[in-house]
Amino acid sequence: MRVHQGQGGSHLLPFARSRRKPVTKEAPPFPRAWLFWQEHIGWRVGQAGRAAGRFDEMHDRIASAWDELKRLDVARLAERIAAPACHASRLLIPDEAGLDIALALEVMRRETGLSLRRNQIECALWLLAGTCTELRTGEGKTLAAGLAAVVAARCGVSVHVATVNDYLASRDHALIAPVARHLGLSSAVVLLKDEDPAKQAAYDSDILYATNKTLVFDALRDRREKRLGRDPATARQMGQAFAIMDEADSVLIDDATVPMILSEPFADPPEADVTLFQDLLGFAQGTERGRDRSKDAQGNWRLTARGIDRLARAATAWTHPSARDDGLIGLAETALSAVHSFRKGVAYLVREGEIVMIDQATGRLMDDRKWGYGMQQMIELKEGLDPSPENRTVGQITQQTYFRQYRHLAGLTGTARECRGELWAIYGLGVVPVAPHAQSRMKDMGFTVFSRADEKWRAVAAEATRIAQTRAVLIGINDVAESEALQQVFAAEGRDVAVLDALTESREADLVAEAGQPGRITIATHLAGRGTDIALHEDVRAAGGLHVIIASVMASGRLERQLYGRAGRQGDPGSFSRRISLEDRGLTEGAKGLARFALLTMLRLRLVPRRALAGLQTLRDAQARGLRRKTLLREQELARHLGYR
Repeated sequence: MRVHQGQGGSHLLPFARSRRKPVTKEAPPFPRAWLFWQEHIGWRVGQAGRAAGRFDEMHDRIASAWDELKRLDVARLAERIAAPACHASRLLIPDEAGLDIALALEVMRRETGLSLRRNQIECALWLLAGTCTELRTGEGKTLAAGLAAVVAARCGVSVHVATVNDYLASRDHALIAPVARHLGLSSAVVLLKDEDPAKQAAYDSDILYATNKTLVFDALRDRREKRLGRDPATARQMGQAFAIMDEADSVLIDDATVPMILSEPFADPPEADVTLFQDLLGFAQGTERGRDRSKDAQGNWRLTARGIDRLARAATAWTHPSARDDGLIGLAETALSAVHSFRKGVAYLVREGEIVMIDQATGRLMDDRKWGYGMQQMIELKEGLDPSPENRTVGQITQQTYFRQYRHLAGLTGTARECRGELWAIYGLGVVPVAPHAQSRMKDMGFTVFSRADEKWRAVAAEATRIAQTRAVLIGINDVAESEALQQVFAAEGRDVAVLDALTESREADLVAEAGQPGRITIATHLAGRGTDIALHEDVRAAGGLHVIIASVMASGRLERQLYGRAGRQGDPGSFSRRISLEDRGLTEGAKGLARFALLTMLRLRLVPRRALAGLQTLRDAQARGLRRKTLLREQELARHLGYR
């Protein structure tokens, strides 16, 4: 029997290998006032007692034990590994797990050739203690998470390590798998494309690597099959015991706005519906901004009074029954979004005759996702495609609710301080900064605001070409549309560049491997942000390292830090610059109100542009935070009144 200590308690909770006894706790509901208090004040009280040097004494004991283990031959080390491990009841008090940590460190050294530094070990200890650790990009979070995972697994706890994409899940598992195997532990990786038999075997492993979306949707599929009376032995997941969230702010904050909805094809849309959708698209294309349509505080298109009058007149010629009821306004506003908000190359791509959504947080394709009925079909019709079958919802949950079901939750990221209040309020995760092992050698090469986008692209291309004469350059942009605009500038100059975006995602590993070579210029969306480790050629390192150009207005300062964090890693030299234009989509969309107007005016007048942009990003962060709070509270209401989960 595997055991696990409950979060915040000292009693043991059974974690049986049998699927009949999954370990999952109910996520408690939050009163609105409690969320607000915890987010703004409670986190300061909760983290007041977390001293930075808490694990100093324990680290000395680990270092001493590790030195002894380094002198053992293979047979003697195997004897130590075969000895009983720590008990799960001590997991949250890792002082007594020192030998297990030292064993894991020595096995990791022998299997990978890598010796973890003091700050990486400290990071692993904080993970075992159930916190969100902030460790600067490039400091080796993958190995720190792996160390925490194998130590917890040796103590009898099943561990899920969640990453932001399949590429990172596969890469990180490949690094940790030989370490786990040497310690007598099983490990596996679950990818989105895997079939159910492979998933069932993988979820039985001591350590599992998977993306956050894979974990959530597999849980939803298990719930649906349970409601249908399927055999419990065919379930994928055993339960939720201990989760380590890599890039925790991306998974638990940025990606938590939209509910995860499991749906299945229901029926082909009736011909009358298709005709109505076409009529609505034609109406939406003919509306005037400001007169017929405007955006609300959440950035959604809404019909004005004049627009509603125009719709009523147009609908008199439509034959569909819905043209006579109040629901027509909602459908018309869906059409407005399909035409004016969901843009090709930004929100989706057309691939092999199908619409494929693009994840706005990561820039990756989401082959398994579709919009709700109406929106999906209107976008398909807009692109000249046959409308797909109607989908019906068979299960939904927010990631906020799902990951709070784990008995023990921990996270790590390079960018947590901006959202520490929200991590504490929703997940009970305190944010603990861990110092880097060496002083940063990163250089800030300036911030420039251009009036026009074409001026910016030409300046970016010139800067990249000049620096790439001796170094390597990474240019960060928001989406495929911006990538294509910049590619055209390079093509006009006869310059070849590499492109890492949703269209080239399948070549990600090769493109990343080449991005640190001399003379290399790589244009990348957010795919090259989190977790991407660009190895530098020695000539590039000697010439000043990787140079990162942030060439778009990012949604938040955290995304910027993640992007320029691809340079100056592991004590290497590096530099970055920021080049934006007043036509960038990030300035024309997002935060609303007088404060936004004032900040945009400051940018136009070039008055402290860095602070103005940071202020605008702070406004957008606040609006996104409010939307996540509403999403969570709405889900609680649905669960309470409808039992809808």
